[in-house]
Amino acid sequence: MTLVSFAATIMSITPPNFDQAEYIDTPVLPPAEFDSALFLRSLAFGVAGAILGAVIYAAFIGITHIEIGYLAVGVAYLVAKAMTMGSSGRGGRPYQIAALVMTCGAVAFGNALLLWWGVRKDGVNIPISAHNIVALGKYGFLKPFLEFHDSPGGAILGLFILFIGLRAAWRMTSGEPGAVRHPFAR
Repeated sequence: MTLVSFAATIMSITPPNFDQAEYIDTPVLPPAEFDSALFLRSLAFGVAGAILGAVIYAAFIGITHIEIGYLAVGVAYLVAKAMTMGSSGRGGRPYQIAALVMTCGAVAFGNALLLWWGVRKDGVNIPISAHNIVALGKYGFLKPFLEFHDSPGGAILGLFILFIGLRAAWRMTSGEPGAVRHPFAR
């Protein structure tokens, strides 16, 4: 068998038509009914991802003293990936809203941990009480906005990167096929 005859056997006789684009339709899955047990399992996995993300967020900033907003994208990815694993790939509006709330909560918890570690490092012992936890939580949620006092440009950039992370979490928990592997595609 010569090279020409081998090439002729594996190549198509009719070349593709480059004048017309051909698209393959992706199968559209019918929307699944809401399963509360699966949603609760997804929430439990998401909370675990949020706690892990908050600790990693705070530890990275606390150890390196480098505060970069891209950590929020990583936290959003951890939360959404954990929720997707917990729901066996199912998604939808309740999953998306829960992912956004948990991502914001994880970033706020990470900021609160940073403040708590910083105060403890200075030798001040903060007792664990409901009042102190609420105060730390308020600080954690307000920290991205408090940055406007020191650096308005940096605060805007930080909020924009947080938005990118929230958008990734929203997309990943949408339930669309391939959204977990490509959270920024569209």
